[in-house]
Amino acid sequence: MKNAARLLVVAAVLSLSSAAQAAPHGILWAKGKGPTRTAAASNLLYYGGPIIPNAKIYAVFWGSNVPQETQQGIGPFLGNMADSGYMDWLSEYDTNGKAVDGRDGTHQHIGRGTFNGAFVITPNNKSASLSDADIQAELEAQIAAGKLPPSDANSLYMTYFPDGVSIEIAGQKSCQQFCAYHEGFNSKSGAPVYYGVMPVCGGFGCGFGDAFGNLTIVSSHEAIEAITDPFPTPGSSPAFPQAWNTTDGQEIGDLCAGTSGTVTGHGLTSKVQGEWDNASSACLTGPWNQAPALMSKAPATPPMALGWKTSWTVPAW
Repeated sequence: MKNAARLLVVAAVLSLSSAAQAAPHGILWAKGKGPTRTAAASNLLYYGGPIIPNAKIYAVFWGSNVPQETQQGIGPFLGNMADSGYMDWLSEYDTNGKAVDGRDGTHQHIGRGTFNGAFVITPNNKSASLSDADIQAELEAQIAAGKLPPSDANSLYMTYFPDGVSIEIAGQKSCQQFCAYHEGFNSKSGAPVYYGVMPVCGGFGCGFGDAFGNLTIVSSHEAIEAITDPFPTPGSSPAFPQAWNTTDGQEIGDLCAGTSGTVTGHGLTSKVQGEWDNASSACLTGPWNQAPALMSKAPATPPMALGWKTSWTVPAW
């Protein structure tokens, strides 16, 4: 059965509705929406599924027309993000314990990752209107043909698209209802394929800074959610094979959408999204750097205090 996606959904700016009621899971920013909740549903709980221990992140460019700024800059960003303190504290989401249903965990440890290269693919599917099923089929075909590295439990294919390519999942359309999402499936070979879908949305409102900073914020949201919950499942009641979620199906980035911080290392400073920290029950926003020592966990202002609405219903998967 196909897994549900996790969408980063932006309709305008600065008023947030975090979607966890049905598939696809998302974050909707809408004008004029006041808050309807005052606290997170809960800390993240473990539902028994795998995590990505040491992410090998690949930038996949859907053809040669992906914006040059993305092609030139996203690799250094992903490398900087993966090899930094932004990753170190995620070890609190290891899977050595029991899941909420009593099953044994997968005994995996989250550590730093690596950027393992950029790949320009020539898609077999030339359409400018794609479904998530089309993207899964293309990624599997490109891996099978040797055009992309083989997938394993650490592989994460962050996939970037040209301007003008529209993507649809569960009746939701890119740059109309969502900015980005991550997904996972088991290939015909049996290996998991974890991936992010990153369309070009221009002035749609995906983020709250400069264009490339918006891209890195959205990319970090999806990458860290993929690492801590690579097999999202439908609906607002999380269950195996999901990994870390709140009781109403929100992921680590969803609870902190609208926050941002920086990661400095490898000769650059990159914008990233804040992420939820169970230990402090708050969002962490850094700043982080390349030093091996864990950062001081200074929580950000929780998103629910910034006037964001957290309800959104979409059709069931």
